[in-house]
Amino acid sequence: MMRGVLTLATLVSVVLFPWPLTALLALAGASIEPLLPLSAGLLTDTLYYTPHTAALPLFTLYGAVITTLAFFVRSRLGAGSIGE
Repeated sequence: MMRGVLTLATLVSVVLFPWPLTALLALAGASIEPLLPLSAGLLTDTLYYTPHTAALPLFTLYGAVITTLAFFVRSRLGAGSIGE
């Protein structure tokens, strides 16, 4: 239930709230759903794209970096064993 609420809140905040709140929600959601920052970045770049302003989709790149870090952290936490 929490995963769905946090995902929906992040994607709705792309449209309704300023980007720092969206980034904070995406970072919080990355621990539960690692692909959430990437999807929020893709949605942001898609909605607010204007030609000839930037050569790179920055929000998508930032989302990809955070998603990569979230997958790395989750793999390290899942692979650890206590007591060995």
